[in-house]
Amino acid sequence: MNKTLKNLSELIAQANDIFDARYKNIGTVLGILDQALRKQGIKADAVTINCIALNKKIVFLIYDDKPELVDIALGNKEGDIHSSSAHPLKTISATMIVEIMETNFLQ
Repeated sequence: MNKTLKNLSELIAQANDIFDARYKNIGTVLGILDQALRKQGIKADAVTINCIALNKKIVFLIYDDKPELVDIALGNKEGDIHSSSAHPLKTISATMIVEIMETNFLQ
């Protein structure tokens, strides 16, 4: 796992811990895709936050050709994307991720 993916996944895990402490009745599962996308021909790494009970997913993508950006996609476990936006990696914080989780998983 490269350093950028490692740092992002640790930040997402920290945010997930905060979310879990606030909302004990909403379970989430984290996933790290450091080879699966590459096997599909996509030059990117990803971290996912899945809320299985709600059929919702947040995907954080880092493309090899845009390592300074993180694409954040909101969708479901089937892979349907409802919205996506790019953010500078340096602006991603645990607080921001918790806010995204609250917006996506609580509404």
